[in-house]
Amino acid sequence: MAAPAAGHHGGGALVRDRAANLVLAVIVLASSLVALAWVFYVPMFEAPDETVHFEYSAALYSAGGLIAPRDVAHMTIPFGRPIPYPSYLESQAAVAVIAEKPEVKAPAGYGGSAYYSAVDSAVVAGETDQQLLNPPLLRYYPFGYYLLDAAVMGVTSLFTKSPVALFFAARTLSVALLAISLVLTYFLLRRLRTGSLLALALTGVIGLFPMTTMLSSSVQSDSLSFTLSTLALLAALEVRRRSHDMRWLTVLGLALGLLLVTKVHYFAIVAIAAGAMLVTQRLHEKDARRWPLEAAVLVIPAIVLESIQVWTQWGSPPLIAAAQLGDIPDYRSALAGGIPGIAGYIGRITSFTFLDHTFGREFTSFWGAFGWVDTPLVLGTPGVTVAAWFLIAGISIALLACTLVRLAQVTYRLARVARRGRFRCAVRMAFSNPVAISFFLLAAFLFSVEGYPGIQGRYYFPLLPAVFWVALKYAPRSLPGKFGPALFRMQAVGLVAYTIAGAILAFPTLAARYYAHGRDPVQQAVYGDDSPQAVATLGNSSYDRCGFDAVLDTTHLSLGAHQLTVRVVSADGSRLYASGPPVEFVVGATVGPGSA
Repeated sequence: MAAPAAGHHGGGALVRDRAANLVLAVIVLASSLVALAWVFYVPMFEAPDETVHFEYSAALYSAGGLIAPRDVAHMTIPFGRPIPYPSYLESQAAVAVIAEKPEVKAPAGYGGSAYYSAVDSAVVAGETDQQLLNPPLLRYYPFGYYLLDAAVMGVTSLFTKSPVALFFAARTLSVALLAISLVLTYFLLRRLRTGSLLALALTGVIGLFPMTTMLSSSVQSDSLSFTLSTLALLAALEVRRRSHDMRWLTVLGLALGLLLVTKVHYFAIVAIAAGAMLVTQRLHEKDARRWPLEAAVLVIPAIVLESIQVWTQWGSPPLIAAAQLGDIPDYRSALAGGIPGIAGYIGRITSFTFLDHTFGREFTSFWGAFGWVDTPLVLGTPGVTVAAWFLIAGISIALLACTLVRLAQVTYRLARVARRGRFRCAVRMAFSNPVAISFFLLAAFLFSVEGYPGIQGRYYFPLLPAVFWVALKYAPRSLPGKFGPALFRMQAVGLVAYTIAGAILAFPTLAARYYAHGRDPVQQAVYGDDSPQAVATLGNSSYDRCGFDAVLDTTHLSLGAHQLTVRVVSADGSRLYASGPPVEFVVGATVGPGSA
């Protein structure tokens, strides 16, 4: 009787696994489609710092591979290669005029085939070869993401010569990386003993989270950091289960090596978390088998890839000089003030970090501030948005307190274990969860190194699974009785609701920011009309023919009030001037007797 029951149980588990995989596929597809829509919906270079990131990718694509800054003076671009000159595309997109100016919208007709065709047909070299091949980030940032992005652009160039298409291909890489990251996220959560339903819900939250969509639809190296960080943490958990599994050790070593040449600080965070877990586990088990071989598998990829990075940047000035380290963020001044100076500094940085985390720029950009952090997500109405954000801020403060309490509880219990003569066991337990450790290391990094005004919530993006796992599974355990489960349920429901609302309402938010009231009808005015008012105002008769004339067809507009906005674009299309205040007019209004 036992065998059929076991078979039936195994069959039920198989059906559940297949259902979970199907739901996961739907989540990945939906998240990728939303991000892909943003790729084309958000105007070019309106994602945070996208200009400098694309310049780096375009430089490696134009050169056909890695560039050593010392060799730029002697390099030329291969003949016949279609070049998406960043400065030209930036001028056509009017990013310098639009960014951080919410009242300024995208150029007239932006997003249509006519607009893109005009951009492609009028392309001019915005930079010399040496300027194109020597972007600012080339001297400071690792090459990993940008070389991959350049390869995607290179493949795209085999099918089209359109500079605009090459730009969107560079953006689309982040969508593909998002799909991979979400699959890894689900399996990472399952390895943390998270139930399949909660793991699926969290994967969906991460995939459709407004900040995720913004970063996963732009040219942004954090997209690859997310993929590699999640892969490395998953590999570390697999090695924790099977300590001598060479396949997962190899995956861990490769992921860490690639992360080192993508974002150094995320490499340091994940490598320390994974390394501490491995070392303490082996010490506790007194297991020294094959350690030279396994250590080599873990470190050789990082050594090889970092050697390439060092070779390319040899002779370039460092990002931060040694003399500057004491001033980040103003440590030297604090130390010079003695104990009062140190105490005052700790008080200032702690209060700032707390306020920024709960009400400031870090808070708003984490929960949804798009573009150059100039477009906060609007949840229906401004009143509802403010109420929702106050609620989130309150929960964030409670979570911070719960996390600190839980950390103190765990530390106290581990200290008791160590005092009982089980020191190695206590240390192993302390570092047994590399996902949680990576979260605390990230918090320490942001607090100590990046603790200055202007920090953005996107710094959490590569470790979002760790952020949400700590919030939902770690912090609530500090509360007694039923309060912990209640906090967990409230967060889970709130996150799902916020994410769904954010994914839907982000589109009207972006439309209002970049396209006024949606993609309004555009009527191009004719230049050269009589302008006596300009002559009288400026006192110069040479302005007598600088007026504009246009007839607006209102027959296709709905009855009621509408707004007319005048936008001025230079004759060469390179500059977009801020629009004046809108003029309201009413379609279908009755004109009284004698009205003109």
